[in-house]
Formats: sequence, C-alpha cells, structure tokens
Amino acid sequence: MNENYVDKRIQRSKIAIRESFLSILEEKHFEEISISEICRVANYNRGTFYSHYDSKQILLEEVIHDTLHDMVEEIKKPYIEIEIVDMKSIPIEDISLFYYLKENAALYKLLLSDHIRVDFRFQLAKAIEDLFIQEYEYEILSDSNENINIKWFYIYRAHGIAGFIIRWIEDDFPHSPSYMAKQIVELMVSSTAIFHQKK
Repeated sequence: MNENYVDKRIQRSKIAIRESFLSILEEKHFEEISISEICRVANYNRGTFYSHYDSKQILLEEVIHDTLHDMVEEIKKPYIEIEIVDMKSIPIEDISLFYYLKENAALYKLLLSDHIRVDFRFQLAKAIEDLFIQEYEYEILSDSNENINIKWFYIYRAHGIAGFIIRWIEDDFPHSPSYMAKQIVELMVSSTAIFHQKK
C-alpha cells in the first residue's frame, strides 16, 4: 500500500477523533466523556483511537500542547527575522496574535471553561514565560535595573500578558485585534513608577 496514502489515512483519523472529542467537550465535562462516545461520533472504532492515544487524557494534553504551540508561534511571527527588536518600530499590522486568537475563539473559550479540569490559564501564562526566558533578552530601561531579577521580570511580564489575553477572550472580544495589538505594544514599552491611591 502506498505510504503517502497510509500517512494521510492516519492523519485523517486523528483529525476526526480530535474534532469529535472537542465537539463533545462543548456539551459535556471531560469526566463525562467516554472513549466509546468519541469513537461513535468520529465514526472510528476503539482500536483506531488507541492506535493514536493511550487515553482521553493524552488526547486532551495533545490538544492543549498543540494549541499553546500555535499561540507561541503567532507571538514570534513579527520578530522571527529580527535580531534586535524595537517594539516601537514593529508595524501593528504585523502582530497577528490577536487575529489568530479571535479566529480560534471557540477552542480557546472551551479550554478556558470549566469543562476541563486543567489550569489552562496557568499553562498559557507558562508558555509565554518559557518563550520569554528561553528566546528573548530584554533591555530593562531603569536607573535601578541592577536590582531587578531578570527571571522575575519575565514572569511578571508573561503572566501580565496572559491575563490581558484571557480577559479579552472571556469578555468576548470587546475590542478589535488591531486595537489589542496597539495596546500590547504600549504596555510593553511603558512602565509606571508612581501611583495614587483612589479616595
């Protein structure tokens, strides 16, 4: 049998199982879903399921891993060919992250829902944190930058950006992707040394 045909058939069955799982997950909590139900909706037998996944937990973990990988790739896109990045000079239209998130709204809302017992919020923040720590080196514009632990700076920034993204999704995208791209650039290049307590 042609190897390309076999590969395409394997890929086709994986996609069908994954899409069926996600469609069921929209209606039920993860604990309520059975492998038999996934197979029935996907129109494949349990043997095919187990040829791809050892369990439904592994399937969920793959969905989360692939989703976060795609998100990180979108974050990196505007800077991929640039050695020294000046955020102020990046064209807003090159920041595709928020368009990607809106196009995949259903998936992100599902993973942020209580239908899965996984802290997707933390995993999203950790994916951004790992990107910052492993691949970027920020210039900290501060007279006291020698007092700043760079690891904690990256954690602070990554989790702030994650919260920014999550709130936008959970609020059902009240602003356009281009508006959010402008906001993220402003936040990345700004800092506040002084604040006033509200009375």
